[in-house]
Formats: sequence, structure tokens, C-alpha cells
Amino acid sequence: MGQRVAVIGSGVVGLSCASCLQMEGHAVTVIDPRPPGEYCSFGNAGCFSAASCVPLGLPGSWRKVPGWLMDPMGPLSIP
Repeated sequence: MGQRVAVIGSGVVGLSCASCLQMEGHAVTVIDPRPPGEYCSFGNAGCFSAASCVPLGLPGSWRKVPGWLMDPMGPLSIP
């Protein structure tokens, strides 16, 4: 049998790691005070931003797309 492993966080990454570890035969305990899929897994998961991050699913976001495409530092800039 594998080792006993603790995974901190029940988001997408934490549960994926726990699942893979279990399939490899390890005894896994997931530690998180919240239910699975909250916090980072809820909105823009995996989004790294130097300033701020607005969820793109907000109503009216599509109106900003032309400006974002033209802004060289915008979130949709094309290098």
C-alpha cells in the first residue's frame, strides 16, 4: 500500500491531485473547511493577474471586447 497523504484544498487542483494519488494506491485525506468547488474553483479558476481580475461571465462584458482587443495591455490583447 502507498503512503498516507494530506491534500490541502478541495478545489479543482486539490481534488484532481487527491484522485490521482488514490488511483496510485495512496490513502488520501482532503482538508478544507469549505465544501468542494468553492473559492478559486468557483469563478476565474487559474487566472493570474498583476492588477485585478473581473469575471468574464458578468452581463455586459461583451461590450468591452473591442476595447480589450485594441488595448496592448488589455486582457484580450493579441501580441
